[in-house]
Amino acid sequence: MAGAKGGRAARYAAEFEAAQERLIRRLESLTDEQWRRPGRNYPQQLNQEDERRTVGVIAHHVAIAAPRLLERIQALAEGRPLPPFAPEAVSRDNARHAADHADVTREEVLRLLREQRPRIAAALRAIPDHCLDRSGPTPAGPLTVAERIERVLIGHIDAHLGSIEAALS
Repeated sequence: MAGAKGGRAARYAAEFEAAQERLIRRLESLTDEQWRRPGRNYPQQLNQEDERRTVGVIAHHVAIAAPRLLERIQALAEGRPLPPFAPEAVSRDNARHAADHADVTREEVLRLLREQRPRIAAALRAIPDHCLDRSGPTPAGPLTVAERIERVLIGHIDAHLGSIEAALS
């Protein structure tokens, strides 16, 4: 797939990069005590993700989720069937992730975010604009590729950044 330079896909890629940058800048500013604070649901609990995890674990969750979210976006854009998604498994998987990564470092999370940003942005730019309007099922109902990028990929970053900010206030 090859997207047009300067098209809608390029705009979404730039929005993704900006969201990643906001998260990176905030994480860089944290003290060690803030990194270990429990998160807070903001504006409310979303998708069975209760933000009792530490700020560091939340940030790591965001970093490792982005490539998986991109895979689903690319599958839909290419007209491939989406891998199964089990909403009921979210809480269990998040709890396992929190336990497995309780000691994650800020440097590790920042490295992951910085390494994936250009790769994910390039993949978004490669989506042809006409594919952005393809629609597919989600637990919240049908969404287009563009809506998945905005609400799921970028929205995931922004929602968890809101939870981090709430924990710090």
